Amino acid sequence: MDSELELEIVTIRTHDDEGLLDEFHSTVYWEAFPDQQEPVAVWKRALWGGTAPYELTVRIAGHALHDRAHRQILGGIAFERYPRSSCGLVTYMAIAPAARRQGLGRRLQRDAALTMFTAGAHAVFGEVNDPRLIGQGVDEPVDHMWRRLERNQAWGARVVDTRYVQPALAPGLSRDHGLCLIALASDQPLPGTMPGRVVRAFVEEL
Repeated sequence: MDSELELEIVTIRTHDDEGLLDEFHSTVYWEAFPDQQEPVAVWKRALWGGTAPYELTVRIAGHALHDRAHRQILGGIAFERYPRSSCGLVTYMAIAPAARRQGLGRRLQRDAALTMFTAGAHAVFGEVNDPRLIGQGVDEPVDHMWRRLERNQAWGARVVDTRYVQPALAPGLSRDHGLCLIALASDQPLPGTMPGRVVRAFVEEL
């Protein structure tokens, strides 16, 4: 990856960014989530349709992102803020193979969490495949799952001690029973405990 000064991070805001959103979804995102892809139409309805029960933000990182002929998409992140529980959820983070192990994932996740905490979120959560739930239909080597979980913990995240099932992402897709919920940090360490009412309110709203 080139120097950080040259790295662009674009927040998808208007229909002018729709081509960039489509390309990220069909390449880096699609390759990172081969088993449970959320249709890009769901993202567009949340961004511009005004009907989603949450506030969606999508950020894409790379070079020359507004130049369709020369853009290089290196990664991206999608996160949602839920109004009733006042909690946030990082739904997806995908990094292109060429940009991995260079700090981009940590930067995107930290900035997403900071954005939601600054907006008043009581907690910000994420989802990862749970290596403790072998045989729950997760088609991923267990050592990969442990490494992802440990990487998030190294970034300050903590596993939330609660049963968690991801809702179906779209009609025709199944609920995901193989995930664990993690609480994310931004610039400040997480407290030692999290009120159960905060977790319950978020899961019920989700």
